[in-house]
Amino acid sequence: MTANCHLSNCQTFLLLLALAILCGCANIVPIEGGPKDLDPPQLDSLRSTRNYQTRFQKQDIVLAFDEWVELRDVFTQVIISPPLAKRPEIVRRKKTIQVLFDKDEVLRDSATYVINFGQAIRDLTEGNVAPIVFVFSTGDYIDSLSVEGTIVDAWTEKPMDKTLFMLYENTADSVVRTERPFYFALTDKDGKFKVSNIKSGNFKAVALNDLNLNYTFDSESEQIGFLDSLLALNGEVDSSAVWQGTGGSQAPGDSLRLDSLLKDRLQMDSLGEDSMTVDSLSKKPALRPAKPPTPVVSLRLFTQEKALFLRSKETAKYGRVTLGFNQPPKEAKISFDSVGQVVFLENEKDSVRLWYHHPLQDSTWRIFVQRDTSVDTVLVKSGLRANFLNSTKLTTATKLTGQPLKLAPEQPLSILFNHPIDSINAANILLLEDTSETVIQPRLRIDSLARRSFLVEYPWKEGVPYQLQILPGALRDIYGLNNADTILQKANAALRKDFGSLTLKAVGLDSAKAYVVQLLDKPDSPPVRIWTVANMPRFEVKLPLMPPGVYTVELIEDTDRNGRWTTGNYDLHRQPERFVRRKLEELRANWELDAEVRF
Repeated sequence: MTANCHLSNCQTFLLLLALAILCGCANIVPIEGGPKDLDPPQLDSLRSTRNYQTRFQKQDIVLAFDEWVELRDVFTQVIISPPLAKRPEIVRRKKTIQVLFDKDEVLRDSATYVINFGQAIRDLTEGNVAPIVFVFSTGDYIDSLSVEGTIVDAWTEKPMDKTLFMLYENTADSVVRTERPFYFALTDKDGKFKVSNIKSGNFKAVALNDLNLNYTFDSESEQIGFLDSLLALNGEVDSSAVWQGTGGSQAPGDSLRLDSLLKDRLQMDSLGEDSMTVDSLSKKPALRPAKPPTPVVSLRLFTQEKALFLRSKETAKYGRVTLGFNQPPKEAKISFDSVGQVVFLENEKDSVRLWYHHPLQDSTWRIFVQRDTSVDTVLVKSGLRANFLNSTKLTTATKLTGQPLKLAPEQPLSILFNHPIDSINAANILLLEDTSETVIQPRLRIDSLARRSFLVEYPWKEGVPYQLQILPGALRDIYGLNNADTILQKANAALRKDFGSLTLKAVGLDSAKAYVVQLLDKPDSPPVRIWTVANMPRFEVKLPLMPPGVYTVELIEDTDRNGRWTTGNYDLHRQPERFVRRKLEELRANWELDAEVRF
């Protein structure tokens, strides 16, 4: 009996072990689900705070959904207009989203508030967005006017994303710095915006790239744009026709209201403003009256020109003073004491370099930098000349590689030196032509606008090699120093057929105005050619030997006649200068291209 029981126990153990092994080797296959959920979470209107209330009293707003939801990027996605003094707490609790007003928040009287949740509310499974907009009014009716438009960068013309469009009841210029807007909206990636539920009135309209997210223009780095005149929004309010919303305390005689007894018949889960109302007396659907046309506006966003100031100064080395500014010093006026020194000015991006030399004596002198009404004084001390002259020499600014330069027809051969050049000894300069190294006589000169550039001009023969030899003593700089070494530079003359011909025309000009025409070979590079045009209805120029490529033309209305594009100024009510930018057809080698730009 005992033996049989023991055997039975062994058989049971082996059977269980076999089953465990079989289960361990089996593949676990997940349960196949149904079709992908593409529906956004739906509101449960019976458990949600009613949308489009009038005579709204401050209370927590509850949005109940038919499934679990989550909140994403609340700070950037949820927009409340008009903005609240205290940012409310927005939380998720089970299947609800709740907006909890700050205990110290005071809602404005007779104002329509819009809470746009953007893409903040999503379902947990697929991330489907619930496009929720909650609207309420502290007054007797819901404002229904709207405005829409676009905001672009004034210079690049690119759409501005996440930029504020703001409307102010207070029309003083200072309001953008002292108050929050009454209404606002954020642009999308296409620079488009829309503000809804606006009341009738005249508003100051401003666009702002709000870097510190405080709804005020308080940084010189922030871009701003504005309409030249007030934005007039007009709409007649008729108590017998306008939709009164769904407030808890309706005024007697409101004909278009949602009867609470019919709430089961008319669901407002979408919380959208295009819902239909039902007349509680006739029980017939009643559509809202037609709204006035929505104004469409465009604003150009610009950065105001910053106040120019002197950022740095370098005076420790004789012969050169470098003044560094916070931006290109276009408006700076530079003067100096005259103590017998020779001075040349050289601009380079945000700096001005003053090359100087005292031919007779080393003296202390001052440089004056005038910016508007402010003047900076820079002291240049004496006693540095002797050591400088004993330790420096005239040489090229960059090391020559020995590789031949490619010379365009009629283009001078240019070599940049480390010091301004004062004179040329032509007897010590040789220009050899072709492989036979025939000596030819070019025109030699110093660039009058950039005296560190030595230019060699000659009617180059197509496809022919050249060699320039600058022998010792050929050049003398402003310090009286000669080049001590021989400088060699090879060059090859290009073929004319490798270049194109461009005829550029600007038409539609106002003969009473001034314009600037700029030709660029790259979008962000300095112009290759600039022309100023004034008092003529059209402009035309022919450029016969242009390198192939895709060029861009910028035609600027130069209202202040300073020879360049001028940005706007909010305080001066000055818009950025208007311009037309056009990318031309590709210019090919040995090709003639006619291009016309109309203003």
